[in-house]
Amino acid sequence: MKAARVADAVGVGALKLAASLAVVGRYFFAISDDDFARIVIAQRFAEAPHLDPSGTSWLPAPFWIYGTAFRLLGGSLAVAQGVAVALGLGAALLLLRAAHLLGAGRAGAIIGALLAALFPWSVYLGAAAVPEAPTAALCVFGLATLAVATWRERVLGAAAIATACFSRYEAWPIAATFAAFTLLDARRSRDVRAALPGVIALGPIALWLLHGVFIHGDALFFWKRVAAYKLALGKAPPLGERLTEVPRWLLLNEPELSIGLLVALIAFPATLRSYRRPALAALALLTFLSAGEIGGGGPTHHAERAVLPIWFLCALALGDVLGQSFELRPRWSNTGVPSLSAFIWRYAAYAYPLVVLAFGWRYFHLKESSATFESRVYEVEAGKRARELGAPGLLIDTNDYGYLAVIAAFGKPSAAVPFDDRDPRHPRAQPFTSVEALEAVWARYPNAWLAMGLNGSNLAVARRAGSVRSRTPLFTLIAHGPPSDLDDEAAGAPPVHPRFHQMRQ
Repeated sequence: MKAARVADAVGVGALKLAASLAVVGRYFFAISDDDFARIVIAQRFAEAPHLDPSGTSWLPAPFWIYGTAFRLLGGSLAVAQGVAVALGLGAALLLLRAAHLLGAGRAGAIIGALLAALFPWSVYLGAAAVPEAPTAALCVFGLATLAVATWRERVLGAAAIATACFSRYEAWPIAATFAAFTLLDARRSRDVRAALPGVIALGPIALWLLHGVFIHGDALFFWKRVAAYKLALGKAPPLGERLTEVPRWLLLNEPELSIGLLVALIAFPATLRSYRRPALAALALLTFLSAGEIGGGGPTHHAERAVLPIWFLCALALGDVLGQSFELRPRWSNTGVPSLSAFIWRYAAYAYPLVVLAFGWRYFHLKESSATFESRVYEVEAGKRARELGAPGLLIDTNDYGYLAVIAAFGKPSAAVPFDDRDPRHPRAQPFTSVEALEAVWARYPNAWLAMGLNGSNLAVARRAGSVRSRTPLFTLIAHGPPSDLDDEAAGAPPVHPRFHQMRQ
């Protein structure tokens, strides 16, 4: 049995790794600009470690993990991608273990883990340097331990959920549900020790609220900051739209999971009693997210990522149903020849998850192609080029949040500054009204190079104040010194892979 479990883990891990490398090979770097911001914060943590790396509403554990990797392996974007792929792989294996804890047989566990590892949002989130995939997997594993009475497994589940609570806020209602069931079980068993996992799961929430009180002066500082930022972005949508927002995330972004599970339950009736407690935790998460949307403190973009734990649970439940249907299939005939019903039953159980995944990927690319993600290939190329040429620092001019990708690829966040951080709460910078105005700003960073985007007027002013060192497809790198007029070949512009243009279109 142990050898079979190892073989199953190797198979699931290999397919997850292949899927992750496939999207990374398409120059996929991030879901949004915020993901580059996370990389930059982790790079800063590597330079100067401290307890709360972001100093914002973001929870600290992902920065501890990525920052430690940067400190040990260097601050390049390749390190961030490597850590992201490794965490995505770990999430897939954790979900395989969760499926077994929830009572799935070998076939059901494999099918469920593969569905959870390979549906579109899981693949992209498992390859981006963001905490959603490992956090959701930790939550599902923690909830799965509610289906067993083993003390060791319950403590491991509590530790998993505690880690998740230091990574993403959607883990908080899951932790509360886990603690409630753990306390209920402790009361039934009349064993005080059995309540400890509930305390462990809730510990990070209490610590973060105390952090808010003593450091920020408000226990709910994180929610208020998000609400203030969303308000600065513009007027909130109508109440009716906010009420239906969370169900739309769940049902319209990965419909194949919920529809697939419903059809499987009708076609292959199965018992999923072990999923009752996780289902209540999923309901608590939906309630929590809906309250955040109504109050104005919900996610600002790609909010569907917050329901990833529920999608994982749906995938595992679907795999469990299909596994049970296969194990209970009609027997072969006495002659040793498979009957028609046995033949159909066998292959229907295995073909169905492939149909689910095929529909999911087709729907995903029709609704939200990967090209809509912030690949930022040109900004990444500019940052890498500056790093290769040994630029002491960068002053970055972009029309949007692309400067974050430049800084992340440059790998030295303390030596890179945008002229305008594009925060709607901050005034707009005006350093390019004249050469003198630019020189006044540049004087504060005398060794930095300028990384100038395609804004013609800004670039013209910058070229009058410095010398061109290199050009990339969208950026010009300019060092302080006598003006020069290098052409693309003299400036050492690197060749551009055709995929860059495809991703940008």
